[in-house]
Amino acid sequence: MQTESVPAGKHEVFMALRAYLYIVAYHILANSADAEDMVQECFLRWEKTDVSQVRVPKAFLTTTVTRLCLKHLQSARVQREESFGSDVPQRLEPAQAEEADAHGRLAESLSEALLVVLKALSPLERAVFLLREVFDCEYEEIAGIVDKSEENCRQILRRARDAVATRRPRYEVMPRQAEQILNRFLQAAAEGNSAGLMEVLSEDATLVCDGSDVGQSAISVEGMRPVADLVLQRASRWLGDAGSIQLVYFKACPAILAYRDGLPVSSIFLSTRDAEIQSVRVITCPVRLRTLLVLS
Repeated sequence: MQTESVPAGKHEVFMALRAYLYIVAYHILANSADAEDMVQECFLRWEKTDVSQVRVPKAFLTTTVTRLCLKHLQSARVQREESFGSDVPQRLEPAQAEEADAHGRLAESLSEALLVVLKALSPLERAVFLLREVFDCEYEEIAGIVDKSEENCRQILRRARDAVATRRPRYEVMPRQAEQILNRFLQAAAEGNSAGLMEVLSEDATLVCDGSDVGQSAISVEGMRPVADLVLQRASRWLGDAGSIQLVYFKACPAILAYRDGLPVSSIFLSTRDAEIQSVRVITCPVRLRTLLVLS
């Protein structure tokens, strides 16, 4: 990609938002190659834009990439509907979306589960639903992006929510052993009990925590003590600092959902074997957390 003609500051603005734009495009299109093409086309349009006339770059670029995705879907509707009708959409390519590896396979499976749910929606319903439910856009902003009235967007969202509700996966009943391990982990973390944590962790336990935004790199540690130490360092932040806690069992993983003032703070997924925790995967990115809550 030729970028020499782009002023440094302008290029940096786009690159800072690139991962976010890719996630928007990928969730609308359910295809990594098409998403990459839309982000590239978005960059080319950004390159030709007089940025002095752009008040909020993120809003401008979100509008641009969303409209490009809708145009793409509408221009190849028959082919796209056939492709999107498959049970599992194309996976994120690690080279194209670092965030897929940043918080592990569990977060990737969440994206896939959401995309399977979204196949029940039309392109416009999908865009409105994602912009509101996952990317937390205001109705006024959504109306500008999809070129509809705010009231029309509200009606589209209601239809989309009804369609999604009939297809979303449900949380399963948690096996007793998994619940016991989860409670022991949660109690030790909340009490700052290092010895208690190490009792439930395997010797080769791993922990991966995503960044607080889609473009940030992950934190990763390996080994019983390093994992226990990091959990204790971050326990207050990850567990909502005396907020509310919900224990769930999703896609064969026991998990902790933490809330503060009614808003999601983190989700902590545990992989267990032989009554020991093998891996801990923590999601803190607001976009990923909203994806999880859409599926709940």
